[in-house]
Amino acid sequence: MFRNTNHVPQLFRPEHYFAPEQFEKERDRLFLPGWHCVGVKALLPKEGDFLTIELLERPLIVWHTSQGFRTFLNVCTHRFSTLTDKPCGHADKHLKCQYHGWEYDTDGNTCKIPDAQSFRPLKKGELGLREYRTETVGQLIFVTLNENAPDLKTFLGPELVAFAEQRFSPEHRLTLLRDVDIDCNWKIAAENILESYHIAEVHPKSFSEYPVPENCYHEFHPEYDHFIHKFETEPRYAKPERIVAKIIGRPPDYEWHHILRYPNVVMGGAGPWHYIQMIWPTSPTTCRSRWISMHYSGPKSSWWAFLLHRAFYRYGRKVARQVQDEDAVIYPKVHRGNASIDRPHSGGLISTREERIVAFQEYILRETGAVAMSSDAPERTPPSSSVRVAQT
Repeated sequence: MFRNTNHVPQLFRPEHYFAPEQFEKERDRLFLPGWHCVGVKALLPKEGDFLTIELLERPLIVWHTSQGFRTFLNVCTHRFSTLTDKPCGHADKHLKCQYHGWEYDTDGNTCKIPDAQSFRPLKKGELGLREYRTETVGQLIFVTLNENAPDLKTFLGPELVAFAEQRFSPEHRLTLLRDVDIDCNWKIAAENILESYHIAEVHPKSFSEYPVPENCYHEFHPEYDHFIHKFETEPRYAKPERIVAKIIGRPPDYEWHHILRYPNVVMGGAGPWHYIQMIWPTSPTTCRSRWISMHYSGPKSSWWAFLLHRAFYRYGRKVARQVQDEDAVIYPKVHRGNASIDRPHSGGLISTREERIVAFQEYILRETGAVAMSSDAPERTPPSSSVRVAQT
C-alpha cells in the first residue's frame, strides 16, 4: 500500500515557498535543463499550423513544418518585437513579423526584408530566428531550452515513454487545453496533485471521497514517482468504466495512474481519459499550469466513435474544468499560510497518504542544495495572494 506506516515530517522551510534565491535556484537547476510539454499534435494537424506559448520568460512559437515540429523564439531579429501574439494560427512556409513585416522560412532564416537596401551590408542568413530542440513522444510535443539536455526519451525514461505512447496515441482526440495562472508558489500546486487527502474537502462534487487505501500503491524512483489506484472493487469508479469499455469494445481499465517526472511533468488518467499537466514557476509566488487532456472513443473511422467522441469531449471538459477550478481556489490560501512569519506549534505533519510529497521535497532539496526544515523563522513575509485564473 504505502511506504510509510506512520506520519512523516514536513521538510520545506517557509522561505522555500517564496524566497527569490530559492526561486532562482529552482529555475536554473530544475527547469532550464529539462524538457517541457508545450502541446499535442492534434493542436497542429496541418503543415503551417502554429501555436505560441510563454515558457520560463521566453515567448515561443511551435510550428508544424515539412521537416516536422520546430520551435523558435517568438522574437524578430530586427527590433525584437514578438512575431505574433496569436495563441494559434497558420503560416504556410513563412513566419511574418507583425511590426515591420520581416519574414522567416521554416529553417528560421530571414527570407524577406521590406526596404532591404536600407540594411546593407547584410549577409544572407545572418539574422535568423533562435531555435530550440523539439521532440515528440506519442502525440506530445516537448521543447527544451537546454542545448545539452539528453534526448527526450532518455529524460522521461522507459515507463513514461510507454505511458505517453499508449495514452496519447494517434487514435486519441483532444478533450481540453487550458492554462491557469495561480497566485501561489509552484511547489504548492505540485504538492497538491501528489496526494489524495484533500479531495473529500476540496473536491466534494467531483471526487467526494478518499480512494480505498488497500487499493492504492506508491512507487518511488530517483527521477519520478508513480501512484496507482486499482478500483475494480469500487463501484463508484468500476461501474462506469465497465459500461464505457463495453461500448468501445476494449478491456476495462480499472487502474488510475498518476506519474510525476520531477520536477513538473505530470501524466495521469484511467479509462478513456488521460492528461498531461505542466507546472511552470512565473515568479517566487506565482505559477502557471498547462493542462492537456485527451480521450479515446474508438477507431476514428467508425460512425459510432464520432458520437462517443462528442460525449466524451463534453463530459471530459466539464469534469476537468471543475477539478481545476476547485483546486485553484485553495492554492492561494495554502500559499498564504505557508508564507506566514509564524508557524503553528509542532505543525507540518505529512500523512502516509501524502508521502509522495516527501519524495518530491527530498528531490528539490537535493537538487538545489537547500536546507531542510528547522525551527528558524523567516525574517519577512511576502505580500498575501489572491485567486487569479486565466483561461485559453
